[in-house]
Amino acid sequence: MNRVTSERHTDLLNGYKSGGSRFAEWAQDSLGDFTLLSWEWGGLKMRWDIDDRFIMPDGVMFGGHIASVADHVVGLAAMTVLTDNRERFRTSRLETNYFRPLMAPLAMIEARVANASKTLIHVEADFVNADEKLAVRVNAVQVRRMTG
Repeated sequence: MNRVTSERHTDLLNGYKSGGSRFAEWAQDSLGDFTLLSWEWGGLKMRWDIDDRFIMPDGVMFGGHIASVADHVVGLAAMTVLTDNRERFRTSRLETNYFRPLMAPLAMIEARVANASKTLIHVEADFVNADEKLAVRVNAVQVRRMTG
């Protein structure tokens, strides 16, 4: 199996990591302050500096927003295993399990591709709080498709 991320998806991920892409700017404006620390075939590490836009009055991050962020993160991880520039994907299942509240100031995120087949990409992601405890675990399925 070819274990090389396509040129297009490599450029997207590297642009996101450098912070200079429209994709990174959209995420910053819509979801929060993310830093893609590293990525490789089948996985990535991110830092999420949680800001007040998404904190409820009791100081806890809104669970629905965490799920939106989770969808974004697993999409980035899925992108790491796309080998053809024409490949795209869509989320078909997103399961978000909450173990403890996620609060400011930050969350560290690790996402990994558990399995990539011809049509499906299964991704897992863990969100660890500032106390280095697991706060959220995500399981997702992405459906692969070809364009053009």
